Parts: sequence; C-alpha cells; structure tokens
Amino acid sequence: MKEIVYLTRYYLTKYNTAEYCTLMDRFINQTVATGADTLHYEEADMTRLRQLHSQLQNNVARTSASPETQKLQALDVERSTIGQYILSCVKNSLTLPIADKSAAATALYTVLKPYVGFYNQPAPQKTSIIDGMLLDLSLDAMQEHLTTLGLGTYIEMLTLKNAQYKVALEARTQARNANKAVDSATIRQEMDAIFDNITIVAFAHGVVTPNDDIDAYIAMVNAIIGEINTSYNQRMAAKTESGKGKTENSEPSEPESPSEPVEGSEEGEG
Repeated sequence: MKEIVYLTRYYLTKYNTAEYCTLMDRFINQTVATGADTLHYEEADMTRLRQLHSQLQNNVARTSASPETQKLQALDVERSTIGQYILSCVKNSLTLPIADKSAAATALYTVLKPYVGFYNQPAPQKTSIIDGMLLDLSLDAMQEHLTTLGLGTYIEMLTLKNAQYKVALEARTQARNANKAVDSATIRQEMDAIFDNITIVAFAHGVVTPNDDIDAYIAMVNAIIGEINTSYNQRMAAKTESGKGKTENSEPSEPESPSEPVEGSEEGEG
C-alpha cells in the first residue's frame, strides 16, 4: 500500500501580515512551478490569489507614519512657532520706551491676550484658535499697530501655514478613507479560502490517483508552513522577552519662548 502524504495542519490566522505574505509568496511560486495540469487548480483562482497577494504586500509597506502625518506634524510646529513669536513680540513691546510701539503693543495685546498658550492645545483645536486669532488681527483697527511692530509678514506666514495644515489634514483623511477599501483582514479571508481550495484539491487528486509530483508538492508546502511556524515562534518568544519592563515617556515638555521664525523651504500644499 502506497503511503499517503498528508498536509500539515495549519492555522493561517495566527501569522502577522508579513509572515502571511511570505507564506503566500512561496506557496504561489511552488504551486505555479508544479503546474495546474498536475495539481488541477483553476487558473482564475491563481490569478486572483496573485492580485490579493499584491494588495496585501501594499498593506505591509504602508505604515501609520504616513507622509501626510509627517507633513502635518511639521506644519503644526511651524505655525505654533510663528504664533508664539507674534505673541512674544507684542508682549515684549509693551514696555518699550518708544511711545508708538508700546501703544501699538497695548492695543494688540488686548486682542491677543485670550490666545496666550494656544500652542499647548491639541492640533485640531489649535487650527480653529489660530483662525480666530487671524480674524481678530484682520480688523482694520489692528493694521496700523501690526505695521508699527513689523508683524505683517508674520501674520501672512501664520495664515499660510494654517491653511496648508488644513489642506494636509484633508489629504490625510482622504488617503485613510481610500485605504479602508483594502483592509488586510478581508483580503486574508479570501486568500485563505483559495489556499484551502488549491491544497485540498491537490491532496484529493493525490489520494485518488497517486502521483509523485503531487506528493513532492504537498511535502514542499508542509516544509514552507514549517519554516513560517518557526519564524512565528521566534517572533512570539522575542515579543514575550521584550514586552517585560517596557515603559513609555509621553509627557510633553513645556515649550520655550521662541526666537524669531525664519522662512525656510515651504511645504507644498499636497
């Protein structure tokens, strides 16, 4: 009696996306190399499996630190620095021994005082606070005072950076919404079903009509699963080790009084 080569029992859901992608990549290559004529899989299934694998690889490459997030963080720092400079300049001018400058500072500080410390607010609230500040400073009565203290350029810079922040925020929202259409869990469910179908059909044919090529194929798939299991076990062991004693330091530092901002290379509006 010919010995039957059985498939190793597998649990595809336990692998992380990187491990799963590696498994499927090797499985696809091995299956195609053996051929549909031998394994009796549907070509449409293999085409679909390749498509899904490509989508899943894109998910692996995509990180939470998206370009939009990095851009938002940079713009937030810039607008906070410019806004702090405007407030500091006005406050420091209150005691200047120059009558027109101290008078201008007094008039401006009356309007700006409610915005002191705006830079400590969360980014979404900060956007609307800056909008309010810019609206108050756009009043006709404020224009002469801003000119006296030479703040016109900085008001323009703050207006630009806050507008760019809004554009970048919208771009990130749209990107995240588009990415929702391709979530890894849904992709993997369909890939699991195709994997099951191809391996079960191959095994069934190998039992009904014994074939050395099918036996070699099943043995190779078992070897691939074994190697991915080893990688999984090593990862879990390392996670257990490194998980002990982990600490996070998320306490924010108090912002320092800013120096005059310098207009550098502009962020694009994306």
